[in-house]
Amino acid sequence: MAQLVFTYGTLMKNQAAYGRFGEVEFVSDGVLHDYGIYEVKEGYPAAVPVKGFSVYGEIYRIKDELLECFDRYELEGDLYIRHLMKIETETGLIDAWFYEYNKDVCGLELRAPVGKWNTVRNPYTKE
Repeated sequence: MAQLVFTYGTLMKNQAAYGRFGEVEFVSDGVLHDYGIYEVKEGYPAAVPVKGFSVYGEIYRIKDELLECFDRYELEGDLYIRHLMKIETETGLIDAWFYEYNKDVCGLELRAPVGKWNTVRNPYTKE
């Protein structure tokens, strides 16, 4: 069986950790509403609930055994907490795993209401 994971930072295409765990299958661009991205000084994003904001990212299908690798990379249970969330896509809602930042964001910079991590492309255009 496979798992769906919503990535919004370093694991997205053209980012530092893309492909780190081998083969992943791109499923769709996606948007998570009522979450915002904070800029962490170490150079990675931190998504937490923020009413009226949205986080743009990518949904990937991964092998079951890779979910543990993703958990280790995200320091699941400490730095991030993994949740199953409904992610908006062009074709409807998809349930996918999402890593929510688990530390205090006080003093960090909140990105614009449409949170895109180090990318300028709009996931709803065919650019």
